[in-house]
Amino acid sequence: MKTEKLCPHCDPYLSKSGHLAEKIENLLYPIKNFFYPLEWILQNYQWIHRLFNIVITSNFFKVLLFFNILQEVEINDLDETLHNRSLVVIKEARKRGITIKGIKILGKKSTNFFSWIINNNKKIFEGLPYFTVDKVLPIDFDDKKKLKNLLPKENFPPPRGNVFRDYYLALRYVKETLGFPVVVKPRNGSLSKHTTCDIKTESEFKEAVRIVKIISGDFIVEEFIEGNVYRITAVNGNVVAACRREPPNIIGDGKHIISELIELKNKNPLRGEIHQKNYTLHKIIISEKTKFLLIQQKLRLDSVLPKGKKIYLHDKVVLACGADIHDVTDIIHLDNIMLFKKIQEICKASLVGIDFIAQDISKPYYRQRCAIIEANSLPYIDMHYYPITGKERNIAAHILDSFA
Repeated sequence: MKTEKLCPHCDPYLSKSGHLAEKIENLLYPIKNFFYPLEWILQNYQWIHRLFNIVITSNFFKVLLFFNILQEVEINDLDETLHNRSLVVIKEARKRGITIKGIKILGKKSTNFFSWIINNNKKIFEGLPYFTVDKVLPIDFDDKKKLKNLLPKENFPPPRGNVFRDYYLALRYVKETLGFPVVVKPRNGSLSKHTTCDIKTESEFKEAVRIVKIISGDFIVEEFIEGNVYRITAVNGNVVAACRREPPNIIGDGKHIISELIELKNKNPLRGEIHQKNYTLHKIIISEKTKFLLIQQKLRLDSVLPKGKKIYLHDKVVLACGADIHDVTDIIHLDNIMLFKKIQEICKASLVGIDFIAQDISKPYYRQRCAIIEANSLPYIDMHYYPITGKERNIAAHILDSFA
């Protein structure tokens, strides 16, 4: 059997090292400039954009459904290709007597689109019910650069940084404006792919730029802010949940070796394999990064950890590496709640997932070094359902209360 060479910079995701799709996108990047006037029109004349979506996009789906190229199918909760983000909404809808169906290509290959009927009107949505195919976001806040340009106008704390395509211009910016340490990441993208944090030297910076440009012509350079990574979900002007993501870890018991402690933690039935999208928590994978971090701590997989000693097995907080989730909704400082509400307001969206880095979310943002990292129009709300500590938060109920 032929094995694929996988990209170490996408760890823990099994992306192929060739990155053909990303390279084609980078080659086509200059063409985007020709479409800027159209983008400007669609952003500034929302009625045109909405009319386009209603006439073109909605009818496109209807035609494909009519000819059975796309087919509506009953949803199987055990379908490993179904994102848990959608599944938690589907389950809540069932409780209310609302049927949501999946849309698959020829009834077999999954898409991220679904249908439901509300008030005798069929709606097709992507991922979450509020994101219908005729919907228009007034602001493309998923674009990290656009969000960064938006936040300072409102006196919010984004990390200082800028977007570049040229290494030497970026290096000059670091030396003259930011100073080390810094972060380098793709302009568009998620899941920390090809992102390098805590870069302290020029040689590390050069390597980080090489890594990011494998998948992204444009890259962001910003100051590195040390702290906890929080996800805040706001629905219709209300902060309904917040959680802290913690890198994959184990705690010693003085008896078991590290590999055994990982195996014991992975036995939790709430943890799925990395490819299972219908899980939120995932098993810890022993990757090359894990082995490297153990060496840095002068440990091996067969080392016995002292009782109570916690060690980290990855430097990312993405859930697929086996990260933990801790609910912190009840301890958010009131001023931080007001901050997150204001961010949703300026994003002009009824549902926003906000990534916030700070030392302590229970303290006001203006009394600590912190930053708004990004905002998400289609957030993974399921992370609020499976905390290792704290309460489960039913975000789907808030969404259905608003949009059903």
